[in-house]
Amino acid sequence: MFERRRIMAALEDAVLAPSIHNSQPWRFRIVGEEVHVSLDASVTPRLVDPSGRWALASIGAVVAGLEIALAARTGHASETTFFPEGTEAPGGPTAGGQAWDGATLAVVRTGDGEPGDASRLAAAMPQRHTTREPLRAGGPTDEEWAFVLESAVPPSGPAARSGLRAERAESALTITLVELTARADAERVDDPAYLAEVQAWIDREGRVGIPHQSAGPADSAHHYPGRDFAQSLSGRAGEAGEKEFEFPPSLLLVTTSEDGPLDQVLGGYGMLRAMLAATSLGLGTGVLGQALEEPASHAAVDAAASGSLGHRAVVHQILRLGHPDQPLSPGHTQRRPVSEVVLR
Repeated sequence: MFERRRIMAALEDAVLAPSIHNSQPWRFRIVGEEVHVSLDASVTPRLVDPSGRWALASIGAVVAGLEIALAARTGHASETTFFPEGTEAPGGPTAGGQAWDGATLAVVRTGDGEPGDASRLAAAMPQRHTTREPLRAGGPTDEEWAFVLESAVPPSGPAARSGLRAERAESALTITLVELTARADAERVDDPAYLAEVQAWIDREGRVGIPHQSAGPADSAHHYPGRDFAQSLSGRAGEAGEKEFEFPPSLLLVTTSEDGPLDQVLGGYGMLRAMLAATSLGLGTGVLGQALEEPASHAAVDAAASGSLGHRAVVHQILRLGHPDQPLSPGHTQRRPVSEVVLR
C-alpha cells in the first residue's frame, strides 16, 4: 500500500506539466491508492482554445507526468483508465473545455509492472520548459530521434492501443507546416480579442498565466513563426529583440488517426513524454501550435501530415527540437501549490 505522502510527492512532480497559457486546469482527488484527475474549465482561456483541445491536452500532459512520477517513486509501473465515465461530454460550450468541466477524465494507480524509463524521464521534469529561443547547434541525431520517438508512446497501455504516435517530419512537410503556422499566426496579429486574451494571461496573480519574461525573440530572418507573447493591443513590445533561428527546424508531430476526446487527451500525454525524453538528452523543445487552433488551419495541417506520413494523421501538437548554441534559461513557470489543486 502506497501512502498518501508518496502520492502527494508524485503530484508535486506532475504539476510541473505544461498547460495552455499555464492555466493549470487540473484537479485531483485521492481515493485510496488511486488519483482521479478532472478538468477545471473555470480557469481555462477561451479564444485560443475554441474547441477545448488544449484544455484536454493539458489534462493528458499532467496524467503522463503523474504516471511517470508515481512509477519513479514506487518502483512499479503506473496504470491509467481514461474517461472512466465515458467519452460523451456532459454538455456545455466547447471553448476552453467547458463541456468537460468537473468530469473525471483519468484514474491513475500503481500497478505491478516494471517502471521502464520512468526514473530517467522523472529526472527531467524540473529541467523541462518550453523554449522560444533559437536551437542552432543542430537538430537531434538519429540516435536521439529514436529515443524521443520511442519514449513518447509507452509500449503498452491505452496510449499504445489508441494509436498514439510520435513522428518525425521530413523536410518538405516541415516547410509546409512552418508556412501554415506563419499564416495562422499572422491572422492572430490582427485579432484584438485574441490579443486582449493574451494580455490578460500575462503576469497574472496566483502563480498562473504567462510570465512576462516568456516573450521570446523574433526570428531576424522572418522564417520561424514562434508565438509572440510580446504582442499586446498596443503592438509588439519588442523587449526580446531579434535573433537568427535555425531553418528549417527539426519538427516532431504527435498524432492519432482520429480526433475524439481521448485522442486530444493523448495528444498532451504524448507531447509531455516526448518533451521529457528530449530534455533528458539536453535538447531544447519549442512548440508550434498556432495552426492547430482553428478548424480550417488544423485541417490543412492534417492533410499535409497525412500525405507526407502515408497514413491518416490528426496532428495534436508540433514540437521543435534541437540543440541550443548557448545555455537555455533554466526552470519552468510558477505552479500552484498542490494543496490548491487536490480536492477533499
